[in-house]
Amino acid sequence: MINVTFDSNVWRVVASPDVFPKDPSISAFNTIVDSIKNGRLTGCLSETVFTLEAIQKADRRKFFTEYCPNVQTAVAESDDGTIKLSLSMGPDPTALSGNNPYLAKHLQDALELGFKLMRCPRVSGITNPDLKHEWFINLDDKTHEMANKFGAISREIESCGCGICDMKQIGNRYAPPNSHWIEGLKIAPDSENVAIIKAVAEWADGDSVAAHYAHDNAYFCTRDKAVGAGVSSILSENNREWLKSSYEIKFVNPEELADILA
Repeated sequence: MINVTFDSNVWRVVASPDVFPKDPSISAFNTIVDSIKNGRLTGCLSETVFTLEAIQKADRRKFFTEYCPNVQTAVAESDDGTIKLSLSMGPDPTALSGNNPYLAKHLQDALELGFKLMRCPRVSGITNPDLKHEWFINLDDKTHEMANKFGAISREIESCGCGICDMKQIGNRYAPPNSHWIEGLKIAPDSENVAIIKAVAEWADGDSVAAHYAHDNAYFCTRDKAVGAGVSSILSENNREWLKSSYEIKFVNPEELADILA
């Protein structure tokens, strides 16, 4: 059995093919669905589909204006009188309200078909309270290895000006000295709204690719050719070639995946 990552522009058709009978690639999707039902492959989804991408475009600026990581501090006194201060930082589990009915319906279809979710282990990353632990791929003792692989390729993606890079650049342009880039988003002018919408989409794409690599999946299935995003997109042709040569990531569209399965 092989694991295949399905991008946000294809997974709903795989999960709910009856809802998309006029899709131009429906024959290929039916082949993919049959292969899942026959136990030949497992469909995988990045959790960014239900976190970053779940934020409506019109709400993305407002979301990050209000978002604050969950920071907790604790003070403890040891027997010798030493005072120890500890600080932990994590996601705010209440920031995202959960899945909208549209996402929930297709996710339920995907879960019934046997899909699994992939974690994107970012410090203070956004979480979706509707996603249950048992829906994620269970890596057991390989969780630490997965997190290290995710971090390594994420840093490389960012260094190439892709993934989360655009979002950080916008925030850093307006952030006060010695503050986090998210603080800059809170005071960025309205003229940055469209750029923020696009930056969130690119961030989601970058983390999806990183999760795919970190989980050792066989193929990344997408119909996204980054035509509108240009060469700075992680899914542009030149970046796909780089990811293929450096990380052996294999990109396929639905028709190509169906041919492989056939």
